Amino acid sequence: MFLKTILRMIQNVAIVIILLLITFILVNVTSRLIAIDDKQISNQAFSVTSSYFIDQSNNIKLADINNQQQLFTPVALNEIPFELAKHTYWIKIQVANKTNQSLPLVLYADNSMLDVFDIYQPNKTYGIKQALIHTDLLASEKGKYSLHKVYPHLAFDLRSKQSKEFLLKIETQGPPNVPLMVLNNDDFSQRMLYAQIFYGAFIGLAILMAMYNLVLFFAIKDKVYLVYIGYLLSAFFVLSSLTGFGYFIFSASVQAFINQYLLFLDYYLVIFLLVFTLLFLRYDQQNNKTYKIGLVLTALLGLCSFYSLTLDTIAQTKLFFSIQPLFYSFALFMLLRRLHQDFSWAKYYLLSWVPLFIGAAIQPLVLLNYLEYSFITRNAFLFAILIELTLMAFALAERMKRNEKDRLNDITYHISSGLPRKSNIESFINQLIKQKNQDFKVLAIKPEHIEKVSLYIDDAILTELYQKLFYKLSSLFQFNDKVYALTEKGEKICLINNNALMIIIDKKQKQQSIDELIDAIQHTVADNYYIKSIKLPLSAVVGISVFSEQTKKSHQLINQALLAANNAESLQQKWSYFEDNSTKENTYFLQLTSELQSAIENNQLEVFHQAQIDLSTLRVCSSECLIRWNHPTQGYIPPTVFIPIAEDMGLINQLTLWVIKTALQQQYVISHDCGFNHMISINISGKDIASQHFFTQVIDIIEDSTISADKLIFELTESASFAYNEQSLSLLEKLVDLGITISIDDFGTGYSSMSQVSNLPFQELKVDRQFVENVNDDRKRKIIAEATVKMAKGLGLEVVAEGINSQADEDTLRSFGCDIGQGYYYAKPLAIDDYISWLENLDNGRIKQAVQGEFIPAEK
Repeated sequence: MFLKTILRMIQNVAIVIILLLITFILVNVTSRLIAIDDKQISNQAFSVTSSYFIDQSNNIKLADINNQQQLFTPVALNEIPFELAKHTYWIKIQVANKTNQSLPLVLYADNSMLDVFDIYQPNKTYGIKQALIHTDLLASEKGKYSLHKVYPHLAFDLRSKQSKEFLLKIETQGPPNVPLMVLNNDDFSQRMLYAQIFYGAFIGLAILMAMYNLVLFFAIKDKVYLVYIGYLLSAFFVLSSLTGFGYFIFSASVQAFINQYLLFLDYYLVIFLLVFTLLFLRYDQQNNKTYKIGLVLTALLGLCSFYSLTLDTIAQTKLFFSIQPLFYSFALFMLLRRLHQDFSWAKYYLLSWVPLFIGAAIQPLVLLNYLEYSFITRNAFLFAILIELTLMAFALAERMKRNEKDRLNDITYHISSGLPRKSNIESFINQLIKQKNQDFKVLAIKPEHIEKVSLYIDDAILTELYQKLFYKLSSLFQFNDKVYALTEKGEKICLINNNALMIIIDKKQKQQSIDELIDAIQHTVADNYYIKSIKLPLSAVVGISVFSEQTKKSHQLINQALLAANNAESLQQKWSYFEDNSTKENTYFLQLTSELQSAIENNQLEVFHQAQIDLSTLRVCSSECLIRWNHPTQGYIPPTVFIPIAEDMGLINQLTLWVIKTALQQQYVISHDCGFNHMISINISGKDIASQHFFTQVIDIIEDSTISADKLIFELTESASFAYNEQSLSLLEKLVDLGITISIDDFGTGYSSMSQVSNLPFQELKVDRQFVENVNDDRKRKIIAEATVKMAKGLGLEVVAEGINSQADEDTLRSFGCDIGQGYYYAKPLAIDDYISWLENLDNGRIKQAVQGEFIPAEK
């Protein structure tokens, strides 16, 4: 502990020393730069006087200057009003040596984009001698005058008390600011040296950052790094042109070409900055309105860049500087909008905009002659880009760190709910095993029947349900040392497979027994949750697995706890330990699943028919299709066994489609071959309704069968219909439009109410057999049956009563107003051949003498 404290102190001292050294260097560099401008302003060794004349027609020749002397206006050298226009500037400069010694001086124009920079020395009668400097920067080739292309200047000696006069001819369609100055040769050399140092630093940083980001792109495949490289290259070409240092790198003709398209490159500097902002701040992942507007503005800027090529230089400049603030403002808006959500993530990127905005504002103001020239303002954009690139490098590093954090977060937390994942508990179990700690138990906590409930609610509601359970149980476990913390944040619960919560308890902690803990869990979970205005009571089932020599893998313990929770649903106490004999049972179910799929594919199942009778006419109007499986080795397997397996293992949709196809084939025989006016009723699972392709699959089967859709009835169990999402409701409505009758099966045994039924597109209601069988033997049952039938009739529904086993049951249900009866009183479920024989033995399709009236199906 003492050693760690010492090391921390040394680290802090080292950081302070480094910061002090950096500050010392920056202060000295800044003072040197200020000194450069001070020398220009306050030099007492010589004096400079100047005057100017602007030839707006660009027609005056050098030989005619003698006739224009009266037009020259005296002005300080740094106050000549250069404009953004195509003019010729004639400037007279007189330099006088005030000392007693010779002075080496330099006449210097700090603008590398001059079209013409000629210097003449007139005599006393203004006769013009040969030009001292004649520089056509666009036409020059790389040679001995390359230095003049970067630093247009004339070096000359001025003897003691001597004066010299120069005549300058300047033309430029580029930046109109042409800072003219006379410097001591040493000061000029120092100015050039500092400019070269900063530009060299920029070049080195740009190359380093470009290579680094290229490596990152190949490693991570994130296109933001390529866009950043594009921004670096654009900044490089723009600054090479503005500073003139490109002449040291490229040939004069190449650099002249870059100068010619400088404003075109300026557009792409802004374009890359916009795209970088979009990608860096992850707007592309959101694909929202801001992202789309950003893409539109980027495309618009690209179009403007090509349109500008049709304009002259002056018009290009005005267009670019007029629209530039709009795009910078939008980029800043995107940044501030993101920072509102998470400041720490993009703090360096925010800071990088400070020098960028300062430099981007100062540079054009200086170039357009709106801001006073100095060495610092002249190179403001270069300084800004240097600082910005450095801060953007930090920003990219911060973004990479955040991406890695998000990646780890995605591994350890569910994206939709934000709850800890299974990986946390697996890692913790492996850690306990590695530490030789075997005194722990794994507990799986599930809302009872959650698998069935989850079929009929959307993912958002299910997520909200688990979040509520998570926070309630977290409060319960918060100060319970018996429950281990599983994550770095101290969370003690993980969400497993999106249907169970899981904890690990320490068996060594004796302050609470397992019975007491489970009782507390069940009491906490036992609450009412509202799902689409339906009050759903939840109870918890708990499964427990214990470390053993046979079970010492994390995934085994987790799976065993989940299996134990499933088994606990059938127990009164609703919790159980995992037992080894359950493994055999699970193996049996897996084997049965495989054999069921094979039976579906090989048509080894059968469809039986149980007649449905119109209670007004006693005519057979339809039959319910019931699936049967006669296993080749195990014999008859009841639907109560294999239907749940089909639902749990994802075979129910395949099984339902097989039943529909087979039933329609048999319906063809019943109606077309045997001539019976008959309908068929088929049971549909909630998972079928939730299937995306169920409707089109049903249409294909009906078209292949040539059976009319209005001969079909789909029966949905009440538990399958208590809470449809929009997709399921839309599917039901499309089935009704197709002509299929929709029936609610087993009414009175599940979750729904009559008000729910009235809001769904049902046309038929089937009263469950438990309210129909021996209806006259139980007064309460009779009242419930009568009320159900009358309410359904009041809603305009056909009513089917299943479970009629006697004449008395039939008479009573008929007296209630029931339309259709089904049960063993009429016929048991029969194979298709037996069912057709049964139909053919009826009295003209009737069970007995007909009563007045005919069966009329419910309105479609």
